[in-house]
Amino acid sequence: MPCDDERYGRLGACVEDGGDGPPEQPVARRTPWDPDDVRNKPGPIENESQFAQSVVSPLRYPGAKRRLVPAIETIVQGNVPPPRLMIEPFCGGASTALRLVGTGVVEHAILADYDSLVASFWRTAVFDTAWLIDAMRDEEITVARWEWWKQASPRTVRDQALKCLFMNRTTFSGILHGRAGPIGGKKQTETTKYKIDCRFNKATLAERIEAIGKLGDTGRILDVWTSDWHETLSRIGRDYRPRLAPDEILVYLDPPYVDKSEFLYHLAFDEKQHSDLAATLNGADTYRWILSYDDDQVVRALYPVTGGRRVLHARHQYSAAALKARNDTKGRRQSRVELLVTNFPDVPESDRYHPVDDSSCDICEGRSP
Repeated sequence: MPCDDERYGRLGACVEDGGDGPPEQPVARRTPWDPDDVRNKPGPIENESQFAQSVVSPLRYPGAKRRLVPAIETIVQGNVPPPRLMIEPFCGGASTALRLVGTGVVEHAILADYDSLVASFWRTAVFDTAWLIDAMRDEEITVARWEWWKQASPRTVRDQALKCLFMNRTTFSGILHGRAGPIGGKKQTETTKYKIDCRFNKATLAERIEAIGKLGDTGRILDVWTSDWHETLSRIGRDYRPRLAPDEILVYLDPPYVDKSEFLYHLAFDEKQHSDLAATLNGADTYRWILSYDDDQVVRALYPVTGGRRVLHARHQYSAAALKARNDTKGRRQSRVELLVTNFPDVPESDRYHPVDDSSCDICEGRSP
């Protein structure tokens, strides 16, 4: 069997006929893995330490949660054995999944997002890696090209992926939709401090995208879905729950914030959507879940502390750009308290978070966190 057969993935060795030496590296995988592969060990990655870095994702997000990842990692590692499969229904920049599967804390991951541009980016980065890197390198990073992509309505997965990457890396705060303009403004004068290409280092982006492709090649990222959280959880129940025990499945959810979500998200939540998500999670007993939210009285009411549910405070540093996107007038980094809610039975003690033991809410009552 030739080694370019797509049925070979990193879970199995592929050697040219007649070869008696060590197995060659299998070819890049171009299709998602079958749900049955969740029971198999993923293949090795040469440099897992690259996924332990603070910035791994090629995508930029205002208020990105990468600084919460160590706290989430601590919770996951505190449960033995840790989950086998992780799912991110609001994957966005996917920093949490990349860290946990890249370093081997969790064996497999599935990424999902309702925004077709975001989902198309991840599907292409994982399963069409070489094309995305080549197309990214061919892009001219100019305001004229920014205007072209801004108006474009791509229909193919590849073109949606390229638009997502281009607009995310050249637009203020990485905002894909709405009225945000290019970094440095449209005039790009000589006095402009930050130019439109200042966040578009092609060599660095190529390295990150190539690393993501290896997660697909090795079976660490099994699939990428364009779906909302309802559909994602239903599909997990249908395709993976029959193959795994509840303790083997982790769902990490980072839904739109309650406070000022209209400034941060293209697809913000209304009150009913927040309530629907809480009703689903509070009744979930077929998987483990971790939820990250802003510390708001609405969230406290939806997720009260109970014997089967832990609510934790975790501090998170926001960048100046993220603060501006949240309508904050202070132009410096700030520490804000966020909530982590989970139904994991064991939450180890850590200086990364502390339990919530009352109904007080620092942020929503106007006190300093």
